[in-house]
Amino acid sequence: MLGVLVSSSLAESPSSRSRGRSTLFIALAVQVAVLLASVFVMVKEDVAVDPPAFSGERVVTVERPEVKRMDRLRELNRRMAKPRSFQRLAVEDPFLSELPPVPVLPQDAMDFRSVEDAFLTDAQSSLADSGLVSLAKSLGGRESAAEFFGVKDSGRRIVIVVNTSASVVRKAAARGVSIERLQDEAARLVEGLESGTLFGVVQFSQGTKQFSEYLAPALVKNKRQAGEWIRGELRGNPKVEDEELVGHEAALARAMAMQPDLVFLVTDGSLNRRTAKSGGGYSYPKISFEELMRFADERVLETGANPRLHVVGFELGDAERAGLKRLAARFGGTLREM
Repeated sequence: MLGVLVSSSLAESPSSRSRGRSTLFIALAVQVAVLLASVFVMVKEDVAVDPPAFSGERVVTVERPEVKRMDRLRELNRRMAKPRSFQRLAVEDPFLSELPPVPVLPQDAMDFRSVEDAFLTDAQSSLADSGLVSLAKSLGGRESAAEFFGVKDSGRRIVIVVNTSASVVRKAAARGVSIERLQDEAARLVEGLESGTLFGVVQFSQGTKQFSEYLAPALVKNKRQAGEWIRGELRGNPKVEDEELVGHEAALARAMAMQPDLVFLVTDGSLNRRTAKSGGGYSYPKISFEELMRFADERVLETGANPRLHVVGFELGDAERAGLKRLAARFGGTLREM
């Protein structure tokens, strides 16, 4: 059977073979055309398709800290606009019962000044008995004789205190003593001191100033400078440096701070203390001699000084005379009234 088929195929004519080849070529051409068409369609579809697009809002809102703070502040103000109300408390009677009345004490039992004066007197006596005063005096150097407006004494640590207020200068001039005479008396006392003696000069009215902060030895140079200072500066009203300490109290404080054993004081006995007014300006009320002496006693206790005090007074009234005499006697001195 196989041989019959082979022999029959071999027996086909050449025209049949040419038709077969033509059909093959046509089939191939159709396939190529279809392939080209499909490629064209694919490329065309790819080109025609639009790329994907993504869309959204581009504005992003972020709340700033300042805005948040303002919001909190507005909320706080809103809450504080209507504060809570509390019921007020009232006390009808602070105590369950009334306190007993304060007993009335006799006035003579309230006199503390006598107790204070007695205490100061005892303290001065104890200080003198202890030997500290004599020891302090021994450190002063050589003792010198001194004379001031006819008052004679001697000492190792000598201080001259001069009131140069307008009232003193006027009263002294009425007695024939000019400011130049006051200066000459002070300069003459200093010039006559021995070289081993210490000295100081204090000027005062309401304010104070002094030749030297500490006692100066009576050397030739120091005495010459002191004489120049006395004749050039010992006049007028010194500037007030401490409103709490003025007048005679300030002068005695400066003198006692130098721990003298002999003091000469020139004044008219008018104990005026400058006091500032609430509305501006100053008033000059008087203080008592008892107050001045208590102040001097306190300075004695603070500094350890216990000098003899001689007072030279100009045109003294009865009260001033009695007060200055008591002050001088308290410190073992005398009053010379001009």
